[in-house]
Amino acid sequence: MRGPWKSISGIVLAVTIAFTVIAPRLQAGPAAQDKFVLPFDAQWGKTTLPAGVYTLSVDRFSSNGTIRIARGQQGVGIMLPQLFDYTQKRGKNPELICVRHNGVVTVRALRLPQVGTFYFPLPKELKVLMAQQPQMIETVSLEATD
Repeated sequence: MRGPWKSISGIVLAVTIAFTVIAPRLQAGPAAQDKFVLPFDAQWGKTTLPAGVYTLSVDRFSSNGTIRIARGQQGVGIMLPQLFDYTQKRGKNPELICVRHNGVVTVRALRLPQVGTFYFPLPKELKVLMAQQPQMIETVSLEATD
């Protein structure tokens, strides 16, 4: 008679522990949320962002973190970083680092000073041209909305 109750209590205990660990993560909001004004059109991954006001939210601070971009209430894109470097914490304010080359602006990095820097891949055509012509780096400041 003790056998079945011991199994059931073990299952209940395991479910309780799992719920305790998972529940806070389900209710938690993004790890960071920022607003920015993009003064020019830019490529970010496969998404083209026209000039305008955007918000971004970072799900977690790691190389597999997801970055969501919205314009007003409409989702614009989901960006997956190529690399996350927690040692790159320079500057006082969060910012987007953009590369301007041949009239095209591409978002290369998202720097969050207290956390680190997310790097995004450059388009293939830009990788080839980088060696042929100088590039211009531009930054776009972000405003924390947390």
